[in-house]
Amino acid sequence: MISVIVPIYNVAEYLPQCIESICKQTYSDLQIILINDGSTDGSYDVCETYKKKDERIVVIHRDNKGAVSARKLGMTYATGEYIAFADGDDWIEPDMIECLFDILSYEQVDIAMCGRFEDTGNIHKEVYHGFDSGKYDKKMLIEKIYPNMIVNELFFEWGIFPGLWDKLFQRKCLERFLMAVDDRITMGDDAACTYPCILNADSIYILDKCLYHYRQTPRSTVKQMPNIQLEKTRFNILWKTVLASFNNYKYIYDLTEQWKEYLLFLMVPRADALYQEIERLEYLFPYPNVKKGSNIILYGMGTYGQRLYKYINQSGFCSIVALVDRNDIELRKQGLPVESLDNIAQYKFDAIVIASSFAKTRDAIYKELTTIYGDEIVHKMDENLIKSEITMSAFGLM
Repeated sequence: MISVIVPIYNVAEYLPQCIESICKQTYSDLQIILINDGSTDGSYDVCETYKKKDERIVVIHRDNKGAVSARKLGMTYATGEYIAFADGDDWIEPDMIECLFDILSYEQVDIAMCGRFEDTGNIHKEVYHGFDSGKYDKKMLIEKIYPNMIVNELFFEWGIFPGLWDKLFQRKCLERFLMAVDDRITMGDDAACTYPCILNADSIYILDKCLYHYRQTPRSTVKQMPNIQLEKTRFNILWKTVLASFNNYKYIYDLTEQWKEYLLFLMVPRADALYQEIERLEYLFPYPNVKKGSNIILYGMGTYGQRLYKYINQSGFCSIVALVDRNDIELRKQGLPVESLDNIAQYKFDAIVIASSFAKTRDAIYKELTTIYGDEIVHKMDENLIKSEITMSAFGLM
């Protein structure tokens, strides 16, 4: 049996699609565990409705304690030899469980993983892990995977994506690392389990097929603005607890530097939630060739772009004349004043600032725009500034 654990908090709008996609899997020997983590939006009723329809569903209702605690509780109810996860606002392809289980059992690996779709409205972007598909035994893990497991050379490109939900685990490989994650962590909680788990695995298999749908919404956890001190505390817990875990396994591979870059990747776009006087931290605008007071086009309105937008407005470093994104139609539906790339020509501006945390995306956009506007107008972030000692020190990563 395979147990699928689904933590749920206020996702009633999307939850039926999630549950149905699991119930309709081509692999049917499932235990489906729904942890309703104190939802107040009707998720309770959705869970109860589907419980009546499918005897494989187990529903636990409780007060809100967070996703980490919910997954742990799900594990205590799980009876499966194999464990999978899904988030309540996402969904999976009909053959996802079967594909991963066939590989895991045939190849005799500890973890099987697939690619994902990043879904924003009707836009479905295919995203793959940063390694060739196939089986990796321990020797290959040490030689090929661990050196770039978290960050794949560039800032920032994933090696293996940290999500728990695009993977199928042997329970014996997963359980102790899942139960060791600190309940207080709300950002990076998947990574706190996934990377120690892979570091201790004897073998994995990477499948070059997208089977999981990762829904992008304006209410996603990564876009929320929590209490400043609480956010600092949570990041500190994430940094120290996972680093301590990695230190226990340095004899396998030392992941310290990669873990620092991962924390930077999480923290820099959220600096407005970490510092009350962010206008004093000019390195948070890592575009050294853009002069203060310039009129700029801000290109890219993902998590990093939205936070950079807020930082610029608070600090007054530049004047934003337009926000631009390829996915402008869907982003406007989410309430963001975003325009199409085709509309840039109507504005007077000094610079186009590419607001993307991902190196390959930045480079592709930069190449396209510089052919039109030239490299004196188009600017991408300075990675050295992002990873400088002053940045590391400010975020407590020294």
